[in-house]
Amino acid sequence: MNKRGKKRILHTNRNMMKLINILCIETSTDVCSVAISQNGKLLSCVEKVNTQNHAEEITLMIDQSLKEAKLSLKELSAVAVSAGPGSYTGLRIGVNTAKGLCFALEIPLIGLSSLAILANSIENCEEGSIIIPMIDARRMEVYTATFDHNYEELTPTQALIIDENFAQSHENDSIYLCGNGYQKAMEYLKSLKIQSGHQLASAVYMVKISHSYFNDSKFVNYLNFSPYYFKEPNITKPASRNT
Repeated sequence: MNKRGKKRILHTNRNMMKLINILCIETSTDVCSVAISQNGKLLSCVEKVNTQNHAEEITLMIDQSLKEAKLSLKELSAVAVSAGPGSYTGLRIGVNTAKGLCFALEIPLIGLSSLAILANSIENCEEGSIIIPMIDARRMEVYTATFDHNYEELTPTQALIIDENFAQSHENDSIYLCGNGYQKAMEYLKSLKIQSGHQLASAVYMVKISHSYFNDSKFVNYLNFSPYYFKEPNITKPASRNT
């Protein structure tokens, strides 16, 4: 074999051994979750439930997750972030953190639907079944979409009020429910064929899908990327003071 042929084989082997390290950030609900994967396998995960301090926690959690994975920031190949729908404040903090890291490290950003992440939490979904993730959007409203057993989106994301009409539209379906909004829908869904899934969001569910996105170069432009809020934030004006 000539030298050119040896170099070609050596180059191929190096590419095969390349490590794809992805930092995953999930802050779409009151769960603040960070995970690191390598070539599609989970290395570490740090998360806090029912926290209202995403901004204070996220940087420390990233540092801790990197230490547990025995990696440095410079070894990251990309950052994946839950991009909505969900909590306005949580999404803003997560996306801004991800964008800042990508800008500083000059690595790509992967934006993932919060509902697609939840759908991927369902393992071994039966063929022919559908997955309906639900994220609480206050009162009887949820952010939702439907996915098939291969995690392909069947209907797009929408803000929907759960009622009898919703139940009737799925009376012939075998359903997997997941997310922090599906419990309040159970009153209307009791007659359906339902299997309950995970209620809490987690960066762990981003590992498989983010690795697939990376391999397909499905990146977003972090310079102008924004979360998918779907609804305006619920901001109340302070009461006026009598002078």
